[in-house]
Amino acid sequence: MSKKDLYDDVSELMKDLRSDIEDTLADEVLEEVKSIEMKHVRDDVFGVYAPSIYKRRIHGGIDDPDNIVGTVKNMELEVDNVTEFNDDYGTYNHGEGLADLINEGEHLGGYFYDFPGEFTQARPFLDNTIEEVEESDKVDSVLEKGLKNRGYDIK
Repeated sequence: MSKKDLYDDVSELMKDLRSDIEDTLADEVLEEVKSIEMKHVRDDVFGVYAPSIYKRRIHGGIDDPDNIVGTVKNMELEVDNVTEFNDDYGTYNHGEGLADLINEGEHLGGYFYDFPGEFTQARPFLDNTIEEVEESDKVDSVLEKGLKNRGYDIK
């Protein structure tokens, strides 16, 4: 028996469906997007450059899943990497924006690297995450599975 069999009023079904979609986006879908982004951090950032001037953070860097946050509004999930610049490096950049600097490269978005080198080039892990989310069916499959787990009969 599916959830639709429990409703006499379509507006109540739509209200609950909307709520369940938003819950699924905030839980299962966000976790899938985090997983995709973490893969791109490893492949597109860490895999192409090994730092020689600084050490990568063990916690709190662009690869920290806690720095990949999602907001759901009107059945849409917006995901941001909110990694802050590491003040221990004495950088002139402060606050959030490290993910944008790495993704876009030097000077784009108002951020810059404090030292010259090969790592100042764009390493588009955010762009590649978006592309994979849009072009693959991974997120759709996770959304469908999440709704099935919440009692919806999806064919």
